[in-house]
Order: sequence, then C-alpha cells, then structure tokens
Amino acid sequence: MENNIWSENIQGVLMLDLSRELRFRNDRKDLFLNIVGLKEGMTIVDVGCGPGAITRKLSSWLGNETKIIGIDRDTTFINYAKEKARKQNMYNISYLEGDALKLPLEDNSVDACISHTVIEHVPNREFLLEQKRVCKPNGRVSVMCARPDKYIKTEPKLLPKQSEREMELLDKLFKGTDEMYKKYNVGKYWPDPVELPTLFAELGFKDIQVDGIAIPVAIDDARNSYDEKVVIFETQKEQLLEVVNMGLYQNKNGLSDKEVKELKQLIEERFGKRLELIKKRKYIWDYTILLLHVVSGMVEN
Repeated sequence: MENNIWSENIQGVLMLDLSRELRFRNDRKDLFLNIVGLKEGMTIVDVGCGPGAITRKLSSWLGNETKIIGIDRDTTFINYAKEKARKQNMYNISYLEGDALKLPLEDNSVDACISHTVIEHVPNREFLLEQKRVCKPNGRVSVMCARPDKYIKTEPKLLPKQSEREMELLDKLFKGTDEMYKKYNVGKYWPDPVELPTLFAELGFKDIQVDGIAIPVAIDDARNSYDEKVVIFETQKEQLLEVVNMGLYQNKNGLSDKEVKELKQLIEERFGKRLELIKKRKYIWDYTILLLHVVSGMVEN
C-alpha cells in the first residue's frame, strides 16, 4: 500500500532534493564524511532518505565498494530516488520502503546509520534504539538535525521583497497548515541539545561526539560560477512554487483560479528581478547560513 503522506502534505520531492543537493555540495565532502565517520567499503543506511540526494552523494564520494541503503516510508520519495540513481548508473544503492522505527533490516547488519532532519519527527529513544539494533558491534549512528533558531539570514535593502499582496495570498492558501503539521507530528519530537547526547549515553552508545556543520547558501559567493549562482536562484524559486502547488493540493478551495494565477505571477516577477541582478553581476548579499547539530555514537562490542 502506497504511503505518500509526507511528499503530498509536508515537503515535496523537489523541495527536499534540491535543498539537500545544495547542503551536501561536493566541496563539503571531507567535512561531512569526517564528522559522520563514513569510509569506503562500509554498508551505510540513510534513515529517512527522502528523494535520495544524500545517498547519491555517498555513492559518488565513497565508490562502488560501498553499499548504501536508503530507507523512507514515502512511496513517492522511494520511486523518485530509485529512478534518479538508475539514470546516474549508481548500482551500489538500494532503496527500501520502511518505517524509521521498524527498519526492514536484520540485527547487526550494517556499519553505520545516518539521518538528516528526521529525529525531530519521531520518538527519539525508539529511533536510536532501532538504529542501534541494525548496527554491527562498533557500528556508528549519526543524527543530523537542523537548528533553524540559529540560522543567519540576511535581507538586504536591494533584495526584491514580497509584496503585501503576495503575502496575503500565501497566508490565505496556507491557512490551517499548523493543524496539518500537528496531525502528522511534524517537529513534535525536536531534541534538546543537551538531552540528545545524554540519550545516546543512556542507550549504551560509546565514544559520543557532538559536532556542528555550518552550511552557507549564498548566491553572490565568489566561489560560485555564474551557472552555479543561477542554479541556487532556480532552486529557491522552484522550492517556493512547489510549496504553492502542495498548498493548492491540500486546500483546493483556498484560492480561486484567478488568485492562483496572480500569486504565481507575483512570485515569477519577484524572482525575475533577482535574476536580473545576477545577470548584471550586482552583488546584494542575500544569504542564509544553516546550522546542523550532529550527534554520533558507537555501538558497544
């Protein structure tokens, strides 16, 4: 039986895939691999893999001798991930539909489990115990959770701003979203920064480590080529348009056809102004620095 709750109601395929492609860029390969302790030849599970962006990164970074397993309960994500991996000839990745609290894996069968922005949506204790179950002795469990309260986000004067009308239409479209998030436990189990490593210890993990990954998303950064700047821009626009389309799916009577057309036109116009600044090499320094809180621990012998 298909389960598309997350992809249809919370985060769409493009939103997740594009955002994770930006977060886990190739120039951050060594930083990411060192923090979560992943090496060539391991069997690695990505719990809550979504559309598979991180699993594909691991495949390209760690080579064909590494076995990568992506697990997600959302059918749309799994089908998308399978097809994208197939098109990129990544045959060392397998994808399974499954619950993060009941992983479809044998005891002591993998070298490492990772997860990215999953633990905040599920009971923390059960989530960690299930990964501990499937890890071999001396296997490693690493949890990455976002800290949006610690993000740095700039809003320079030259940044094209949302008009009052765009904000009004978005508010109308997403009226009642909070209730839907409550229904699906979105963010219900957000771990406390002290309680998470403490929980690792209580559950018998050893060699517990705490790390943070700061991820800048900055169009105007000199390390970005012109094409890369446009990719970041297009990603941000496509994410918002997908959010709008998901809102229309959830709340079909939220906006009239005329209002939908108006909203999308306002978004296109606003982003069009930002694209013109990119084309003119006008640096305005609108950027976000995201923070990922990472806690890792080893399974006892």
